[in-house]
Amino acid sequence: MKYEDRAGYGKKLIKHLATDLKISRALLFEVIQFYKVYPIVHTLCGQLSWSHYKLLIKLNVEIRQFYEKFTVYNSWSVRQLKQKIKNEEHLNKTSYKNTPSKRTISLPKPEDIFKESYNWSFLKLTSNHTEKELESELINNIQKTLLEFGHGFSFSARQQKILIAGQWHKVDLVFYNRFLRCPILIELKTEKFKRDHVAQMNQYLNYFKENDLIEGERTPIGIIICKEKNHEEVHYALGDLKKDIFVAEYKTYLPNEKELIKKLKKIKQ
Repeated sequence: MKYEDRAGYGKKLIKHLATDLKISRALLFEVIQFYKVYPIVHTLCGQLSWSHYKLLIKLNVEIRQFYEKFTVYNSWSVRQLKQKIKNEEHLNKTSYKNTPSKRTISLPKPEDIFKESYNWSFLKLTSNHTEKELESELINNIQKTLLEFGHGFSFSARQQKILIAGQWHKVDLVFYNRFLRCPILIELKTEKFKRDHVAQMNQYLNYFKENDLIEGERTPIGIIICKEKNHEEVHYALGDLKKDIFVAEYKTYLPNEKELIKKLKKIKQ
């Protein structure tokens, strides 16, 4: 087979594989490049996100190792890392000469991790979708779901059964966060926030505290994710539970640039 033929075959293979996996060809090429650079999974640093690695895989070994080390040490964001690479920071060795090889990382606070609103525009849902449909779509798109939640999250369970007073209850989703070192219980609500949601979540958290913790873990955290919330109502409904339960909205549709401009013009009129 000629080189041109092999190249053409390879492109067709990538195209079909991307279609089967329901991802873009650009993303698939990045995944392949990532695997070539980092073939051994346990060599990856948990403090770097996929977006960090997308920048790092384009660099040669020595330069990449420099940016890996100092991104972790200085907690550079993706935007900062991109700027450092653009400025060829690795050539400025004197600024980093006495930097220790390892850094003690302080654990983040829960309020620094959870969001006020989650962008789930990648989900294919109708306007009157049910909680079951919402949950199924999140699981079917688990990679994008975890990326939207942020760094350090992993999926543990769906419809986790717990037995309370002879009755079975089900927690919609259970995640784990490696930085907080605790289970994250998630309840999905396709309606406006209600105070009853807090009582339900608090019950689940108390059960997990007493029956489902491993030694060394901190107590679990609950997230109620609803279609709409009123900040004042949430404030008084949570009270002293603000450190254990967080309330967020979710969006399944975000307006594009043209729609935003159109809306802004209406506001100005």
